[in-house]
Amino acid sequence: MDMSRKEREHQARKNEILKAALKLFADKGYYQTSMSEIAKAAEFSIGTLYGFFKNKEELFFTMFLGVLEEIAMEVQAKMAKAGGPREKLNALIESLFDYFEQKYAAFDILFAARRDLDPALKEKIGETIHEMQRNFLKNVTGIIQEGINQGIFRPLRPEEMALTFMGLVNGSAFMWIESGRSYSIRERVSDILEIFYRGVEK
Repeated sequence: MDMSRKEREHQARKNEILKAALKLFADKGYYQTSMSEIAKAAEFSIGTLYGFFKNKEELFFTMFLGVLEEIAMEVQAKMAKAGGPREKLNALIESLFDYFEQKYAAFDILFAARRDLDPALKEKIGETIHEMQRNFLKNVTGIIQEGINQGIFRPLRPEEMALTFMGLVNGSAFMWIESGRSYSIRERVSDILEIFYRGVEK
């Protein structure tokens, strides 16, 4: 359903606040940034800021959730245009790694700040990430089952195959980050897919 003009304006103002906060977190760090500074950078009164977010923790969680939702939307959009199971898995990893390269600064800020959060917020964020991972596993399992049904993939346990695929994706992302992003992770997509397909295709 389309948003009304008032809702669009509200969302636009909210996005301005989140954008200003992200820049301040990058420049000063999460704990060194105050709500007053965020309000000033976004050119809103402090009262208006608290009308959107009751505290800095809620603002941070909203920002973190927005990044995860954006990733999911990017991946789903690319997969929707793909054809068979193989093309869907290709689209999934390509869109995921494209997003990582384009938005790495936001990831750095958000994940670095997590270390300084209070335990309750850490737990809330952890639960959100786990839920996203469960959905990711469910989607990949479904794609692999589709490939098994079509005779493309070997008739192995689809859940185990999906976990293997996720392990390759997560491991590659970790190595890229540990290297200081000394190479393009997007360029490793073909290698990762070849390793996976060699193990699962008939």
